[in-house]
Amino acid sequence: MKSPFVSLLQLGFEICTWICKRFFSQAFFWAFNASLLLVAYLGLLPFIGLALIGDLMSGLVPWDFFLPFVGLVGVPTACATVGVLPKQKRRLSLPQLFWGVEAPLLALCTLRFFWLRDLTPGTTLFLAAGLVGIFSLCHWLYQQHLDAIDPMQPHSGTADIGYLNIGYLIGFSLMLVLAVYGTALISFYLLPLSWLSISALIFSLPQVMLLFLYAGILLPIWIIFLGLLLSPLGALWIYGQAWWQTVRSFGERRIWAGLLTAGVAVGGLGLFLTLNQPPQLTAFKLLAAPAATPQAQQELLQQQGVIRQGLVNAYLARYRYPRQASQLAENGHIYQMYRAIQAPESWAFALQQAYGLLLSPFTYPGDANLDADKASALYGQFFDTPILRGEKPAIQNALESTFNRSEAKAGLNDVNEERVWLAQQQLKLTPQGDWAEVELHEVYENKTLDQQEILYFFSLPESAVITGLWLGETDDRSQRYAFSVSPRGAAQQVYNAEVTRRQDPALLEQVGPRQYRLRAFPIPPLGQGQMHLWLTYKVLQQPDGWALPELHERRNIFWTNRTQRQLNGKSVASDTWFPKAPAAKPFQPVAHQMPLSWGSDSGSDSGSDSGSDSGSDSGSDSGSDSGSDSEAQIIAQPFAASDYKLPQGQRFAILLDGSYSMNAHSAEVQQSFQWLQSHVLTQNSADLYLTAASPAQPRRLDDLKQLTQSSFYGTIAPSQMLQQFLDLRGDSAYDAVLLLTDAGSYELTADQPAALDLSAPLWMVHLGGLQSAYDDATLAAIQNSGGGVATQLEPVMQRLGTQPSLGSNTTRLNLVDGYAWYLAKTPLPDAKTDPNFEALAARQWVTHLSQYVKPDQLQELDSIHAITKQYGIVSPYSSMLVLVNDAQRQALRQAEQDKDRFNREVEDQALPQPSAPLAVSATPEPSEWLLLILAAGLLFGVYRVQKQKLSEF
Repeated sequence: MKSPFVSLLQLGFEICTWICKRFFSQAFFWAFNASLLLVAYLGLLPFIGLALIGDLMSGLVPWDFFLPFVGLVGVPTACATVGVLPKQKRRLSLPQLFWGVEAPLLALCTLRFFWLRDLTPGTTLFLAAGLVGIFSLCHWLYQQHLDAIDPMQPHSGTADIGYLNIGYLIGFSLMLVLAVYGTALISFYLLPLSWLSISALIFSLPQVMLLFLYAGILLPIWIIFLGLLLSPLGALWIYGQAWWQTVRSFGERRIWAGLLTAGVAVGGLGLFLTLNQPPQLTAFKLLAAPAATPQAQQELLQQQGVIRQGLVNAYLARYRYPRQASQLAENGHIYQMYRAIQAPESWAFALQQAYGLLLSPFTYPGDANLDADKASALYGQFFDTPILRGEKPAIQNALESTFNRSEAKAGLNDVNEERVWLAQQQLKLTPQGDWAEVELHEVYENKTLDQQEILYFFSLPESAVITGLWLGETDDRSQRYAFSVSPRGAAQQVYNAEVTRRQDPALLEQVGPRQYRLRAFPIPPLGQGQMHLWLTYKVLQQPDGWALPELHERRNIFWTNRTQRQLNGKSVASDTWFPKAPAAKPFQPVAHQMPLSWGSDSGSDSGSDSGSDSGSDSGSDSGSDSGSDSEAQIIAQPFAASDYKLPQGQRFAILLDGSYSMNAHSAEVQQSFQWLQSHVLTQNSADLYLTAASPAQPRRLDDLKQLTQSSFYGTIAPSQMLQQFLDLRGDSAYDAVLLLTDAGSYELTADQPAALDLSAPLWMVHLGGLQSAYDDATLAAIQNSGGGVATQLEPVMQRLGTQPSLGSNTTRLNLVDGYAWYLAKTPLPDAKTDPNFEALAARQWVTHLSQYVKPDQLQELDSIHAITKQYGIVSPYSSMLVLVNDAQRQALRQAEQDKDRFNREVEDQALPQPSAPLAVSATPEPSEWLLLILAAGLLFGVYRVQKQKLSEF
């Protein structure tokens, strides 16, 4: 029989237990949910949620990132609603609901939303294991409710081992492993926090009350923090009991339950460590030594999936890993905390090391910034394209996965470059018989607070000519700024200098036989006005209509369905830069001619408002055989498509681009070779040159039939391919050199010292689309040799095999776009003379003269530039530059006198990089202001307490 004292003591213990279970659990449950609902609906939802929902509707937020935000708001709302219900209806206690469901779910959502950005396989498994555990408990509690069994009491059921119990055991085991891991991390903070709590007792009661008064505004944050901090301990309690009751249901087979638990723990940990292996280490190791043989290249190509995964992981390390090994010395807060409580330095260091070991799955093993640069360079060398272009979806997903929407949009602006909106676009097409003049007028609106530059890479038909460029602040044409035609190097130099000084220039350059680059700066910041741009060009009639510019790449500019587009005053819709090329009314092509006076100031004024001086030497030292002191004619004669012929008895050099990006065009390569063998090589001969990325060696095959298999690997610049051809050709003579390549990557191009002399026309055949631009050395190799660019072999062979003539005393200049161009001593009687056609003729004259120019002879370059300036057109040697003040014009005049006035540098070698995930903005966002105010309140309270304490001494 128990003594009254023991009975009284037992009763008191039971009363305390009941109070802790009923009162404390309920009180903390409601305090936590009230605090979280307050923060969620007054802070999280208005400051982050509205922007997040808007971005979700715009497709700028991944669903796997948006769902944790829904959990942060929806889980406490749902749990508070369930908690209001009477216990008879909810059939589970508040501790089960809070520590078993709500707290773990909120912990996972918090980790995903605020700490884990772009998920790796390891972190995905980590979150999935937690969700499986929570789902298992929910289903187990539901099953217990159906069986009318109190889940917190020992289970007295049979030892029937069903699939449900096995599933429960697996889920509980996974959650217990996560709970033990979380508890281990929490344990590092228990001693320092306890010491801080005890040290606070040295304050007098008024000081403590004052401190709590100033810290009161942070009370909801502290309650939420405490709940999440203790969630691993609560999960251990709830899931431990559920696991034990499930084990008891196994009866005599409990040992199998224990083995299953151990297997799940070991297997899950092993799978996590396997998935969490940093793939970049393998990628860096594989690419450490360049592949020098085809066999070594094939071995690396078989590992391209591993290489791609590793390089992308290193490039996105700042977005995928919350911690970096290179920053651990700076972030050793565990060491600092224990040193602050007078712990021995060896202990503090050991604890910091142990803490770092526990967090190693979430730590990037290296310097993320250095490895990102290394990965970017290796990716370009191996995959023959910039990583920002080749892995754009993965990079976008990483940038979008952040609660800081301003940071996400800044990063996406860098990648998608959607900073300047095309508000209006007006196209005016004026037919002039078999040719037309086209005017483009665009209006730009900046969507950022900084000045921005726009950039277009586009192409036109080879016979087209650009005749004007203007900038304006309004649509008043009388107030717009006119262009000047300047040597390409001087124009580039002045443009870049004015951009640095934040002044208003625009630059239009020819960067290929058909390619152009247009840049304009600055587009005024948001709310400070618009920029207007006008561009005019002339184009010959094409079989499918009037040709509009074909866009190859754009930077910073974007358009939407709200962009107002007009074609000849009528509204049109388009998802691309321009609407479909308008059909031309059938018009019989006619012959045209332009008088050209040798050695005199000839040619009419171009009609542009460029302010350039007319009159120049026309360049009679061209090497043409038609020179005389009398007036000559440039003649354009219509040429029917049926009159084209394939070459006969000629010998060609076929160069095959061996870079990795050609893998996407292997079928087109085979089709091109089959067409050559069946249509060309029956009457001609060809040697095949297989280029290779260094240090592999290129090969020469004297017969296309000898080609059995070709591997595409690495990156090779066009200039490198041509140099490999020159090294292998020996004394072989060819009628033309054809380089089969793809669109290439201009950003990976480096400046070349000089153009290569090929002694035969060089034709660049870009399978899949034209390259956006060439470096000047490659461009010079094309135009000096009388070659060109195309996207198929057939039109190239037709132009090489067709040699039209107008008889004696004429020189053929070109055969392009349905016209044969000649230089003749006498006019053609039935040819039409139209001053407005002169720009098109001058374009062909400049192209012809370019074949005879010597790059080191400034006088020859100046003579070609004088022609382009006389007729107000753009050429490979002359660019259009729009300047807005006298200081800029004076700078241009000085640059035009420099010896390097025609030397142009390769630009835009690197695509813009996404912003760093932890970049500090100069202007805090509203949510950041809220946190700053709260922190300032707490610091001010501590300051007042400390000041009062010191005043008492």
